[in-house]
Amino acid sequence: MGALVRLLFTALVPLLREFFKHFGGVLLRFFFWLKVARFGLFMIKVGIFLGLVTGMAAVISGVVDGLTVSLPPLLADGFNRVLPDNFSNCVAALVMAKFAVFALQVKDRILGLGGL
Repeated sequence: MGALVRLLFTALVPLLREFFKHFGGVLLRFFFWLKVARFGLFMIKVGIFLGLVTGMAAVISGVVDGLTVSLPPLLADGFNRVLPDNFSNCVAALVMAKFAVFALQVKDRILGLGGL
């Protein structure tokens, strides 16, 4: 019985070695591809998130800057006398901070979309 086991062992070890050499490389390449693909999807999601925040900052700044333009001239002049010069920047910063808090609260759901 020991001779039979030794014969099978000596015949199967080179076959198993070649099998694992070939398919191990395939599995390793697939594993690395999967890691790269997951990282790529994560980076796309982060890019969408940052684009959303940047776009919202531009929209908020544009709305606040355009607010005093749409007022009648006398009322706009009165606002300009009372309000500081950087009022639009301050309001944009406050609204952007509120949006950032909202975006960070939902970031787990945004980054978890499609989940691989």
